[in-house]
Amino acid sequence: MLTKRRAGERLEGGVTFELSHFQAMFLFALGISIAFGFLSRRPTLERLKYIGWSLLLFLVIGIGIGWLMYPFSR
Repeated sequence: MLTKRRAGERLEGGVTFELSHFQAMFLFALGISIAFGFLSRRPTLERLKYIGWSLLLFLVIGIGIGWLMYPFSR
C-alpha cells in the first residue's frame, strides 16, 4: 500500500534521509562521471582522469548555473 509522506517525516525505522542541493548535485555528478568513465574505452589511468575532470566540470557548471539563476529566485 502506498502512502504519502511529508518532507522530513521519518521512515518506518526512524531514519530520515535529507540531502542539501549541493549534496544531491554532487551525488548525481559523481554517478554520471563514473558511468561516463566506464563507458569510455580508455586505459585505466586515463579513465580515472576523465572521471575526475567530468566530475569537476559537472560541479563547476552546476554551481555556475545556480549562481546565474539566483537573482531570479526573489
